[in-house]
Amino acid sequence: MSQRKTIYNGNNDIPFYHYSRFENVKMINKKVYKANIKKTISQQKKTVAKVVALKCITLNNKFTLNNFINEVKRHRKLEINNSILKFYGITKQENVNNYMIVVEYVNNGTLRQYLKTNFQKFDWNAKLNLAKQIANALMNLHLNNIIHGKLTSESILVHNGTIKLNDFGINYLKSLFTTITIPIQYTDFRYLELFNKSLDIYSLGIILWEISCDGNFPFVKELLTKSSSIISSTNNNIIDLIHDIIAKGKREKCIPGIPPKYKEIYTDCLKHLGNSRPDIFEVVSDLSEINIISDINLTNNLENSDEEEVPSNPPFITKTKTDTFNTIFIKKLFEFFINLFKTQSQEIRPIMINNYIRECNLNSVKILHKMIRYPSNYWFTSLIGFFYQNGIGTVIDNEMAVKFFSLAANERIFMKNISSNPSLRKFYIINKEMGIIRLANMCLDGIGVEKDLKKGFQIYSKVADEGSHVALNCMAFCYENGFGVEKNQKKAFELYLKSAEKGNPLAHFNVGLCCKNGRGISKDEKKGFQWFIKSALAGNIDSILEIGYYYDNGIGVSVDKNEACKWYFKGAENGNSIAQNNLGIRYEFGYGIDQDQVKAFEWFKKAAENDYSNGQYNLGECFYEGRGTGKDIIKAIYWLNRAKENENMAASELLEEIID
Repeated sequence: MSQRKTIYNGNNDIPFYHYSRFENVKMINKKVYKANIKKTISQQKKTVAKVVALKCITLNNKFTLNNFINEVKRHRKLEINNSILKFYGITKQENVNNYMIVVEYVNNGTLRQYLKTNFQKFDWNAKLNLAKQIANALMNLHLNNIIHGKLTSESILVHNGTIKLNDFGINYLKSLFTTITIPIQYTDFRYLELFNKSLDIYSLGIILWEISCDGNFPFVKELLTKSSSIISSTNNNIIDLIHDIIAKGKREKCIPGIPPKYKEIYTDCLKHLGNSRPDIFEVVSDLSEINIISDINLTNNLENSDEEEVPSNPPFITKTKTDTFNTIFIKKLFEFFINLFKTQSQEIRPIMINNYIRECNLNSVKILHKMIRYPSNYWFTSLIGFFYQNGIGTVIDNEMAVKFFSLAANERIFMKNISSNPSLRKFYIINKEMGIIRLANMCLDGIGVEKDLKKGFQIYSKVADEGSHVALNCMAFCYENGFGVEKNQKKAFELYLKSAEKGNPLAHFNVGLCCKNGRGISKDEKKGFQWFIKSALAGNIDSILEIGYYYDNGIGVSVDKNEACKWYFKGAENGNSIAQNNLGIRYEFGYGIDQDQVKAFEWFKKAAENDYSNGQYNLGECFYEGRGTGKDIIKAIYWLNRAKENENMAASELLEEIID
């Protein structure tokens, strides 16, 4: 009976080897063994021992043998390329449920081992040859729409001086291991969830740096542990490194003697934004153009010049007039953000930040990029966290938001940098306050962190005791809703009032709501109106809307449609979607303003784009009836569907009518 059989029928049969066929099995590391397998050469009619590697895999309910087979089929399509580790088959250890894959054995170990062992022999021609091999191997993956996902000098193997890629493809990785551990030095955590090819380019940049430094471990001085997963917040040296890499754009320093073109290639690979990095085809092309002799001569000339690198800045960045402008704009943006934090509700803040950037004719993606790379960003990290939390200039990333809010909240970090600068110290203190309160908000909502109402309330209470009227307002909110503390509307009103008396416009609005609705105090609409006026004059958009509503409906004041329109207009201009929709209705029917269907359509469009369901319904109706715009059934269905998704019942009815 044959000791080899196939476990899959089709064009990609996968050989199954009885474990008894393997001889001299020796452990290389915890999950990998070296072994001999007898192989018959039919032409010569003789048997020879072939050296292979056996790698343990874990099969469970989520990852079955059939799933593994499908992954192997993907892998084997690439094996015509000599830079891919050869897959021979699968085996199973006797008397245990351990499966093992049988793969090509490599005699030079990992790339890191190979560089360490041979660095004294390597000149730049040898280093460039390795770099080209790795880039070409990665190009082979990307041509087949496969992302490696774990490209490090440990996942790249070397056999007789030839590169062998191993452990590539996220599905393949998940198949082989119960968890995926990626060394932080090789990973762009900001883009990890997107999982695109720019992740591999970033990792390739680190590896090209390693080759230039004869295999030195990246950031070895910064790391005191050998942990290879995303580290907990208690490990300060790892947190500092993650912050430096993410927030400051920290990169390893170049060593002398690197050809300028090679240095340019790997620094381009390490650019902070993924879409700014070259693709693998550009990298391969650029590496092929390097002339070692001329580049080394140019390097020597540069190194003898007076050029000086500033360690605290991202690599190869120099101060320019643009940097000065960025500093001024970031300062103004942060001041605007501080004001929003004190005056506006959470819902309106991201809209107003986006509008502010747009009005300055700037790009939010570039602004976020510059803030992250700004060398002294420790005084506005809460703003960076806010961008990540609300998807401004990036995708929504609550984990990154937590990281930057935590940096803002940590009073020990960067304290020495602000002690002698009163202006900076003021920003730093406010930044800390906002970071702590944002973390408490996330505890309440269970966003980015584990939901913990009690912890959120305790954080508010502690910061309020330290003098924060914003935290005092948040405490009142918790009492009003019973979040982390026993519900007590009277106590909530007292705290809202206390915060309002300290000058908090957001608390003015909340006191007004309590008076209007009789929560924690006797109902008094006139008194509520007075508080709304006070809040509105300080710029609170919700209060502006309330005043418009008061005049529109004669609550506490006489009905005055003209005055209502003035207040709605003020709120609409500042991005309040309800005010925008209300203003559209006024233009549609001529309430307190000249009837104008085009302007009605424009304001409905603004409200709809700000995700207000009534605005989406009204805009859909405009497109359906051709009111204020050309009739467009497709756009009508689109916006009515958006409104329906936001649980607008009228939209569902109109959609049925259109379909009928």
